[in-house]
Amino acid sequence: MNGQLIKSQKKLTRRLLELLLPFGLLSIIMVWIGLPILYALLWSLVNPEYPWSYPDLFPTNLSLFQWEYVFKYTTIVKSIGNSFFLAFLTTIACFMLALPTAYALGKRKLKGSEFFKIIILLPMVFPGMAMGLFLGRMLHVMGVSGTYWGVVIVHTLVALPYMLRILIVNFESMPQDLIDAASNLGAGNWVKFTEIYFPMILPGLVAGAMFTFITSMEEFNLTFIVGAPDITTIPTVLYSYLGENFLRTRASVVSLILLIPNLLFLIVAERKIKTEYMGAALGKM
Repeated sequence: MNGQLIKSQKKLTRRLLELLLPFGLLSIIMVWIGLPILYALLWSLVNPEYPWSYPDLFPTNLSLFQWEYVFKYTTIVKSIGNSFFLAFLTTIACFMLALPTAYALGKRKLKGSEFFKIIILLPMVFPGMAMGLFLGRMLHVMGVSGTYWGVVIVHTLVALPYMLRILIVNFESMPQDLIDAASNLGAGNWVKFTEIYFPMILPGLVAGAMFTFITSMEEFNLTFIVGAPDITTIPTVLYSYLGENFLRTRASVVSLILLIPNLLFLIVAERKIKTEYMGAALGKM
């Protein structure tokens, strides 16, 4: 009797842990992410005539003055357009470069492929400012410094490893039997790409595009070194409010402007992975 009671208690404890552990982790994540966003929103709504300071936990008066100021007296509108334009071009450039490279490293038995897989990750660990100084000089000699193409080049260099690594793993995980069966049935290269390869790499392609787009949107060092003063983006406007002349209210406005499109892009990409991949790839398999 005691043994059954102990066993039931252990089972109940295990079930409680299974319920409470995910809830606790979710609560920690919500606090860790939600509180900074909440306070950034509150700082962006502070009325300059009623400063927010200790010991007030929340602003005593809210206003849209800071938002109006940023949109009226800064280059934020142009910078938003530049950020989206550069991120779009960077994503396209990374796709064009990453797709054949990932196929070669993921599906072909090439000598030294493991070495190349490590080499392509170097831009992720190399200090951004140091890399920007070297690239800035090189692009200046090439005559593309201070142009959109120069910024796209450096953004592509930084973002390419994300898409490459994801697509390489996708190609490596493809079942070779399925590809061989298509070849035996007479499928050409175009048919195999559209009917087999593309549906199966779609989730990796979407994930790679997501990381590439966000990396380009958030890049500051290389954008500032290569693009300034002609090319401004959301991060360059944001950093103008940091440092010695730290303006928390306006920095909060710009940080939210940078956060919102990235957050929306993550949500859309997540839905895209679920619907497109499950319908196109698994349905055909």
